[in-house]
Amino acid sequence: MADTAHSSRQGRPVSITELHQETTTYERSLEAWLADHGGQPFDPLRFMTEFLERVMAEGIPLFRMSMNLRDNHPQIAARGFTWVRGEEVQIVAFDFADRGSEAYMDSPIKLIHDGVAGIRRNLESDPAKFDFPVLHDLKEAGATDYVGMAMPFADGSRHYISWATDRPGGFTKEHLSRLDALVPFFNLRVELEHARLTTRQLMNTYLGEQAASRVLAGAIRRGEGEGINAIVLFCDLRGFTRLVELNEPGEVVDALSHYYEAVAEPVAAFGGDIVKMMGDGILAIFPLDPDAPQKRVDRTACGAVAAVKRAIANLKSIRSDELPGSIEELRAGFALHVGEVTFGNIGSLDRLDFTVIGPAVNEAVRAELLTKKLELPLVTTDAFAGLDCTVTLRSLGFHVLRGVPRPVEIFTLDEIPAAGAPKA
Repeated sequence: MADTAHSSRQGRPVSITELHQETTTYERSLEAWLADHGGQPFDPLRFMTEFLERVMAEGIPLFRMSMNLRDNHPQIAARGFTWVRGEEVQIVAFDFADRGSEAYMDSPIKLIHDGVAGIRRNLESDPAKFDFPVLHDLKEAGATDYVGMAMPFADGSRHYISWATDRPGGFTKEHLSRLDALVPFFNLRVELEHARLTTRQLMNTYLGEQAASRVLAGAIRRGEGEGINAIVLFCDLRGFTRLVELNEPGEVVDALSHYYEAVAEPVAAFGGDIVKMMGDGILAIFPLDPDAPQKRVDRTACGAVAAVKRAIANLKSIRSDELPGSIEELRAGFALHVGEVTFGNIGSLDRLDFTVIGPAVNEAVRAELLTKKLELPLVTTDAFAGLDCTVTLRSLGFHVLRGVPRPVEIFTLDEIPAAGAPKA
C-alpha cells in the first residue's frame, strides 16, 4: 500500500511520491535558484548572465533586459544594468546630474519612480506615437515589444526592470505571466545583494576601507582592538580659523571638500586609508605587514611620501576662482611617522568609534605642528627617516614634541627649500 501524506488535495490524500516530485520540480525551478544562493559570494555579472540564460531556457524570447537601481553613494545616484542577446551585461554608473537630465525625465524609469506599477509599449506600431526616446532605439534594433516593471524595496524605494523581445507579435500572455511571477523572486534576491553592497559602500565612505572591513568581519565590541604597525600620516589645513571667520558656512564646506579630495585621492592611490577627517585635520595610515620583507616596507614608505607630494601638488592646482573670495590658495602641513597603533573600537556602550590610537598617532600629530614653526609643507620623524626610501631627507635637528618623552630628530625632503630660501 502506497504511503500517503496527512495533507490532501481536493479531498484526496497526497502521496509521498507526488510530494517528492513536486519538491524535485521546485528545486529545479528558477524560483528556487533565485532563493538559494548556496552561500556563494555575489557576482552581479555572473548572476545576471545566468538568470537571463535560465529565463530564455524556459522559452521566453528575450532580446534585451535593463535594470536601474538607485544607489546610496556620495557620487553615484544609480547604476544601470543592460543586457542585449549575444552580448555581455553592461554596468553603467549615473551621477546626480543625470537624475535631472532630459534623458531621465523622458524615460520610463522616471514614470516608475513616480509610482506607476508598470508600462507596456507595442514597438510594431507607428513610431510617431512613441512617447519615450528609448523606444525608437529599440525599434531600430529590431525589438517588437517593450515592458517595464516596478521593483519596490522594503525601504520604500522604487527601482526598475524592463524586458524587450524581437519576436513577431511581441510577448504572449504566457510570457508576461511568467515574467510577472519571476520578478518578486528576482526582486528579493537583488534587494538582498543591493543592501549588502550599500552597507559596504557606506561603511567604506564613513569609516575607511580598513575599519569597514574589520567592522563587517565582526570586530564590533567596545574595547576590542588590534595592534598593528603602520606609517601614520597626519595633515592640517593652514588658516582654517580665518577661513571660518571670513566666509559663509557653505563656502567653508566647499573649501574643505576641495582639501579633502586633494589629500584623500593620492592616499588611496598609494595604498593608504583615511581613518579620520576631523574638521581641518586628516589622519591616515599605511598598514605594514609584520611578515613582509623590508623591501616591501620601504616601498610602502616611498608610497606615503609620493602620496604627500601629490597631495601638495593637488592643493596648488586648485584655482583661486574655485575657492571662497577671501582664500587665494589652500595649503596644509603634513607629518609622517611610523610605529605601532591600536586599531579598534572606543566609545560608550551604544556609540562607538572605530579609530587608531596610541603614542605613534600622538607623535605624528605633534610633529605636524612643527610645519608651522619651520614653515615647511612636510616633516618626518627619525623613525620614518630610518626606512629606506628613494627620496633624500634633510635633518632639521632635534625638537621637543609635547607629550613625547625624548627630543625627536625631524627631517624634511631635501628637495623642499628651507624657510626663507629662494625658490626656483
